Amino acid sequence: MRFEHLKADAEVHVGTRGLPTILNSVTNIFEGAANALRILPSRKQTMPILNGISGIIKPQRMTLLLGPPGSGKTTLLLALAGRIGNDLKVSGNVTYNGHGMDDFVPQRTAAYVSQHDLHIGEMTVRETLAFSARCQGVGYLYDLLCDLLRREKEANIKPDADLDAFMKV
Repeated sequence: MRFEHLKADAEVHVGTRGLPTILNSVTNIFEGAANALRILPSRKQTMPILNGISGIIKPQRMTLLLGPPGSGKTTLLLALAGRIGNDLKVSGNVTYNGHGMDDFVPQRTAAYVSQHDLHIGEMTVRETLAFSARCQGVGYLYDLLCDLLRREKEANIKPDADLDAFMKV
């Protein structure tokens, strides 16, 4: 994976307006409605989250990403996994094995597990990643899943997508 000149900007309220208080939330709702109707200009400011980040992540290696709180670690990982929100303006170039993000569905190739995601607490990180890989049909059970797919096609079976994923796990 290669990323070059990755930049992400967000439109945010600064100062005391950025605090999540009830008054600020109500004010933001009314101000957002007035902005949509073009009655009031937006007072949001553009803040850079990522600014010209470039790098290479080599396959089959574990990579550690360190930085202080608010330095953009999560935003970088979400951008690389193709899960960046519509509220951010992202520019730059991200390629997987020479293929751009438009050439394939990055969510099927890369994964991002948030620290707040719900997963089985008794599993280690290695077991969680192995479980995820098995759900995607990767690893030592790949041949078994391929054979199952072939048999389903021969028998003209079209299973429900959710039930099929659950049963194959």
